[in-house]
Amino acid sequence: MFYYLSLPFVSLLDFFDRGGPVIFILFLVAIIMITLLVERLIFFINDLKKLSADRVSEVRECSLDNKWVRNKIKLKNISILNSESSKNLLMIQGLIALCPLLGLLGTVTGMIEVFDIMAITGTGNARAMASGIARATLPTMTGLFISIVGLFLLTAIKSSIEKATLEVKHTIETI
Repeated sequence: MFYYLSLPFVSLLDFFDRGGPVIFILFLVAIIMITLLVERLIFFINDLKKLSADRVSEVRECSLDNKWVRNKIKLKNISILNSESSKNLLMIQGLIALCPLLGLLGTVTGMIEVFDIMAITGTGNARAMASGIARATLPTMTGLFISIVGLFLLTAIKSSIEKATLEVKHTIETI
């Protein structure tokens, strides 16, 4: 029974071994990116409603007759909402863009390994070249996969947050 439970772990370690050292870096980048995406999702589910209600109530509680000052208070609250909503989004976008580049780095290092094997053993040893080709293709595939998943999640979270903040902006501007 222990064998079947440890099989995914062994497969993951085998994947890391076959992909080379760049896979570890991609794994760390993926963990950071997913952590930031989950943080934005938690912000959208828990904190955005409270922040929006606070911003709207601050504008409603403003009892000044001066239109210019009242407009500045509205703009301040919209800016606070925008800044809190877009926190860490640029970092997530940067990590998404970094993943394919790290995959390309893995491709280059894997191909260098293939050429080293060819230089040492000659072109006839296909088995020795296969491990280098695996090291060349696995990081590229992993980097693209992480990037695509991150892009889908970021787009979904971004559109949800933008929709909610636009509703609050409209509410604030009509007050």
